Amino acid sequence: MSYYYIFSKEECWYKDHCTKFPEECKFGCTRHLEMHYLMSHSNLPKVKQYPVPLKPSKEDMSAFKKLLKIKNDIKEWVKSGGSLYICSESFGNGKTTWAIKLLLKYFDEIWAGNGFKTKGIFIHVPTLLTQIKSNISNRNKDFEIMLEQLSTADLVVWDDIAATKLSDYDHTNLLTLVDQRLLSCLANIYTGNLVTEEAINNALGKRLSSRIYSFENTIEFTGSDRRGQNGNLTNY
Repeated sequence: MSYYYIFSKEECWYKDHCTKFPEECKFGCTRHLEMHYLMSHSNLPKVKQYPVPLKPSKEDMSAFKKLLKIKNDIKEWVKSGGSLYICSESFGNGKTTWAIKLLLKYFDEIWAGNGFKTKGIFIHVPTLLTQIKSNISNRNKDFEIMLEQLSTADLVVWDDIAATKLSDYDHTNLLTLVDQRLLSCLANIYTGNLVTEEAINNALGKRLSSRIYSFENTIEFTGSDRRGQNGNLTNY
């Protein structure tokens, strides 16, 4: 995968906390270099590479606290091959943002000494399945490298995993990718708008849904869309 290192003081992930910013901030900073590599290979859009404060509704306070517990122990959670399904029938109440928060927190925990290794990847599943089909006739080397890294990265976020009912071809590809990770005991975070086992079975098929959904690994949001709202609840 092609990689170009770009140094930018203003876009540094640690500018609000680094004692060297901005006077002593300079090209060659190890923390900036290693975080830049992790982010560049994460498949996260640039706008999603920075944590966003979230204010839970009262209905979702318990769910947020469960996620905070995982976040505070993210390094061990990933090491243990954790599996998490964050779901809600509503939109805009923090499913994807929380999944990204956990990915970014993991990067923050392991950047030191990482070198040039892809540790975490964000996947929008509907886009991935479209790209797999497109790559049959229009081969993309960077995309093929990312597919290979899906089987080795410590943590993968599978966003909108059950957005649509899968075709047989889509099901085979997605099941293969997920199974490769499970066999290697690698950590996965899934997000989706289906909240019952029956609904997920109908969308993904029983074999794939059994890998993703269980009562023990599911955190459901029940609050409404909170995008753009301000409240007095604690930021997460």
